[in-house]
Amino acid sequence: MSLIKLLNNKIDRILFTTPSHNQKPRFDFNVNSFYKVDYSEIEGFDNLSNPKGEILMSMARASQLMRAKQTFFVTQGVTSAMLAAMKTIINQDDKVLVARNCHKSVYNGLILTNAFVDWFMPDTIDEWGIYGVIDPKKLENTLKINNYRAFIMTSPTYEGINSDIKEISKICKNYGVYLIVDEAHGALYNFSDNLPQSAMAQGADISVISLHKTAGALNQTALLNVSYDINNIEINQFQQSLNLFQTTSPSYPLLLNIEMCLNYLSGKDGKKDIQNLINDIENFKKDLKRFGVDVYEADNHDITKILVKKEGISGLDLSDFLYRDFNIEDELNNQISCLYLTGIGTSRQKLDKLKNALKKVITNESYEEEKIEFQPMPIVKIRPSDAFNHNFIYVNKQDCLLKISNTLVLPYPPGIGVLYPGEAIQKWHLDYLNNDVEVIV
Repeated sequence: MSLIKLLNNKIDRILFTTPSHNQKPRFDFNVNSFYKVDYSEIEGFDNLSNPKGEILMSMARASQLMRAKQTFFVTQGVTSAMLAAMKTIINQDDKVLVARNCHKSVYNGLILTNAFVDWFMPDTIDEWGIYGVIDPKKLENTLKINNYRAFIMTSPTYEGINSDIKEISKICKNYGVYLIVDEAHGALYNFSDNLPQSAMAQGADISVISLHKTAGALNQTALLNVSYDINNIEINQFQQSLNLFQTTSPSYPLLLNIEMCLNYLSGKDGKKDIQNLINDIENFKKDLKRFGVDVYEADNHDITKILVKKEGISGLDLSDFLYRDFNIEDELNNQISCLYLTGIGTSRQKLDKLKNALKKVITNESYEEEKIEFQPMPIVKIRPSDAFNHNFIYVNKQDCLLKISNTLVLPYPPGIGVLYPGEAIQKWHLDYLNNDVEVIV
């Protein structure tokens, strides 16, 4: 099948996935007019690689909304924003502390910067099968005995878990460590008092935000935010790093989409729609509880991430049941729970369909809830850049224990590595590996 046929076919599915816009513009943006605004850097137009006119002014307005010293528009996703942030901050042979639940783009950044890495394990929430917050006390204990250039973490997580960035920022500053926050799923935070505070508002040095995941913009639209408090780094260095990773032919339609999305979110209609979404989800959760469906709730949790489980059925089976019988597709699932993402574009009718489907879940046999075994602390033997360029051989699964992996084991989504090249293969990993395994020699 060609792409033309694939994308012209009607998708008869109810998607609680990214992007959040539900294939409909929430603000005044006509996709059919793409060609009308698809220019290059012609005379009188600005240049994303060296903005001095309209793009620069638009980014200045965005920086005010983001509470940042400088906000950069990115048309190649949070991945390129994260790579640029890391390239700016991290030098060759620096040592970096990274939360293990970070996206694989961080690992790619470690390769590009030739940095050494130590991994930091977040707390776990066993009864839901997900990673939890970064414990500030554990972080401080780690920073006391090591010298790191930066700490990179994810907040919110895919499931909407928000760490105490304010406290973490204080700790990082006390030890002279730059704090980089992957805030891809927190694009709505600056536009509602009923959602958690943004990373910038809590003192992060850098945050990267995706506008397509929850804010209703198109895929690949993202922001790179730099704090007022960042020390010893010139703002222009971020621009130079971005130019290494982004195309020299940036998309004006995507730049326009970013500006229109931010105008909408900060305006009356956007704030009203965010509050309506929050109200609809609160009512949705109240109804579900009456039917024996558990919905995750906690302090500082992002309500737009709906994590559910039901006694008597595994998360995997629940996902299959809703997809098979109701054409409802979740973003993520595990042995215990299922994640349904919402955002700008999620209607009350869509939530009602999910609610009615969950009410009809019936199991014929008892299911004993399994305890998920989270991955162990990684044993890093070779830094990422060295592993990337190293020779390797194939060995049988039974012979690979404690050998150094050249295989990337990474379920997607969420794009969080189970095993990265350069790490020792532990017994826990063997269930994830094929019979033939790449190991470094």
